[in-house]
Amino acid sequence: MKLTHIYRFVLALMSAFYSCMAYSQELSINWNADAFVAAGSADRLPFWAVSGKHGIIPESSAGLVQAGFGLRYTTADSLLVETAADFAGGLIQGGHKGLVPYGIVDRLYLSTGWRMLRMDIGMRPRKNELGPLSLTGGNVAWTGNARNLPGVDLRSDWIWLGRSRIFGVRGNIAHYQPFDDRYVSGMMIHDKSLEMKFRIAGCVEVSGGLEHIVQWGGFSPSEGRQPSAFKDFVAVFFAARGDEDAHPSDQLNVLGNHLGREYLRIRWIHDAFDMTFQYDKPYEDGSSSRLQNIPDGVWTLKFSLADRDALITDVLYELASTTWQSGPVHDRPATEEEMSKQDPEDPYYGRLVLGGCDSYFNNGIYRSGWTYYGRVIGLPLIGGVEFNSDGIPVRLLNNRVRAHHVGVAGNISGVPYRFKGTYSRNYGCYGQGSDSFYNAVPWQLSLGLEACVSRKVTWLPVDIHIGAYSDLGQLYPDSYGLTFRVSYSGTWKSSRSR
Repeated sequence: MKLTHIYRFVLALMSAFYSCMAYSQELSINWNADAFVAAGSADRLPFWAVSGKHGIIPESSAGLVQAGFGLRYTTADSLLVETAADFAGGLIQGGHKGLVPYGIVDRLYLSTGWRMLRMDIGMRPRKNELGPLSLTGGNVAWTGNARNLPGVDLRSDWIWLGRSRIFGVRGNIAHYQPFDDRYVSGMMIHDKSLEMKFRIAGCVEVSGGLEHIVQWGGFSPSEGRQPSAFKDFVAVFFAARGDEDAHPSDQLNVLGNHLGREYLRIRWIHDAFDMTFQYDKPYEDGSSSRLQNIPDGVWTLKFSLADRDALITDVLYELASTTWQSGPVHDRPATEEEMSKQDPEDPYYGRLVLGGCDSYFNNGIYRSGWTYYGRVIGLPLIGGVEFNSDGIPVRLLNNRVRAHHVGVAGNISGVPYRFKGTYSRNYGCYGQGSDSFYNAVPWQLSLGLEACVSRKVTWLPVDIHIGAYSDLGQLYPDSYGLTFRVSYSGTWKSSRSR
């Protein structure tokens, strides 16, 4: 090709790109910088000072700085490109070690989309649909309690069928690759969901769906390398049994550690208020996915006013219960009559499978369970993380919990506030020893009050965030904590249309 032809080709590409840019576009850039101090009266900060904050806040007293930026570009034909990064670091109280350095990457992602379709690459927070007052944010499996997982997520917003917009669907399929030190190193996470929504009389929405999560692959120091070929991914995707390369339990059941959530949400939208009811149920195996573990789950009732400047704008109540777990017995010896109806070739011949002992967020092969960097990814009330001598999480000691949780938000003289209070009884796990701490069913009351004095109130160039927290009870040490954060943020926007 002649050089002049190359020049013409490049000029044509530049002209086409400029034409696309000039047609209609919007570019926004935002940035933030924060200085943060957290201090408590005990070695461990209170529950609500730490939980639900994407794993950024350490469990002990700390001083941190955080900085980040975001960029968003959109065009008139619904093209979207977005990227963001957030980093935090500082010093934390490390017990007998004194102050030790601490660092974390919070957000680091690139997203692109067109119309209702999106693709996220990297570490991006999941959307919180019930707001920060909730124990879970609306998803009992992904609550924002742990750090953001790195991966690739292909998803859709609500796609409405027909002009009437009465019925809509959305879904996702994702692959995540954790970076933390785990019992099974190199483990992968497969995630997919499908949700449906119905609009009734224009003011009532009924939605529900299923999310399927699988931990699979990797190398276990006790069980060896786990299957991770493409055929194994197919088995993981369809929740099928493993072949002869899989662990015996995965050959009997399904390949990998399967868990997830099923939910039903009813929302009433009025000009003056918004009311939401939701039942969000975890599942850990086939019995609980078939609803055998009802009434376990998080039951939510939330009331929000349209007037966002009112003294009280939001009130939320949640009942969280994970004590049933499809019952206390997984299987028992079959009677002669029951054996007569069984297939002698079935691996469970001679046993009657009842399907109990679901043991939420635990697994025999993937012993670090549903955690990331030592924090539970799902419902934060499930905890009691046990670590081995290498500091690797190997079991959750407390996944049978019953709790009442309330949240209230509003404004006082232009200062928004948020209060959360949680009372729980903690039963430990099925099958725990007679000397278990949880046999006494310890109770716990955790409180948190947060307020933000914005630059609009003080006319300073920064926002000031203050938090006061306490733990009272038998599960955690009685303690009080304070947090103080000063944040500066800004936004720059540019738009162009032809």
